[in-house]
Amino acid sequence: MHLMPNKSDSELLFALADFRVLTVSQIAAISNGNIRVVRRRLGVLEDASLVRTMPVSLGRGRGRPERVVSLATGGIDTLRHEGILSRKVPLDHIAPIEPRLLGHQLLVNWFRIRLRHIPRSHSRMAVEFLSPTSPLTPRREDGQPIVCDSVSVGPGARTPTDFTPDGVFSITDRKQSKTLLFFLEADMGTETVASPSGRGGDFRRKIATYQAYFRNGHYKRYEKIWRCELRGFRLLVVTATQARLTALCRLVHAVPPSDFVWLTGQDWLLDRGLASPIWARGGRLNSPPESILGTAAAAAAPITGSQS
Repeated sequence: MHLMPNKSDSELLFALADFRVLTVSQIAAISNGNIRVVRRRLGVLEDASLVRTMPVSLGRGRGRPERVVSLATGGIDTLRHEGILSRKVPLDHIAPIEPRLLGHQLLVNWFRIRLRHIPRSHSRMAVEFLSPTSPLTPRREDGQPIVCDSVSVGPGARTPTDFTPDGVFSITDRKQSKTLLFFLEADMGTETVASPSGRGGDFRRKIATYQAYFRNGHYKRYEKIWRCELRGFRLLVVTATQARLTALCRLVHAVPPSDFVWLTGQDWLLDRGLASPIWARGGRLNSPPESILGTAAAAAAPITGSQS
């Protein structure tokens, strides 16, 4: 079946390239569309070999399993023909995410979708997001995403620690010409909170890495990317469960300086919105939650229900 994509179809194919994989609910949230309408259109696009879908159980909500959507060969060819995707981009940079990483990617996607709401509800705010998994994100000369970096952790460290955030983004208040820098870590609970050896592979090491990165000031390389002045950054951690949130907050609070680390749970993110007061600053769960935009902006932020 040959199908000439319309504008909405082209926008969907672009989003699938950028996000790599999306649920039907996420597509509806991005397009402000009706889920039933989205499902019907996806059926047409799948018949035309532009997208592929598969059912998955994501463990949130009731009803039928979610369908996960990714680009098919026809969709990739269409984006390359339109000049949106370079023919030099390898297929493994466009292909669907591995099944074992699917839950993590979808959590990052929900964060990005909620992040899109900020400029809509705050016209003076502008948002820029860099994803390590998107084929649209610039790459370094060695082929790694531009957000990959390294830092020496601890005194006398002989080998720098390589790290790749799940996202790096900026929020700019255009009225005040002020830009804030954020790093995102989506936590699915697969890492040990703090291993007895204190070596790599645990969340405590991840916090130490960002603490070192904060101290050495190398984050200022993003000033050239976004043409701004930066004074520090915030690390946002989104956990898959409330139990994990409690454990990580306890850890973060116990390893100062960690006031730049803000944590929240997936349920709060989806049910209330990213800009709402849902964040435990410095891991302080017993203190009133805060908004990454500040008190005044949070009061104006709409409460957004989950569509997953």
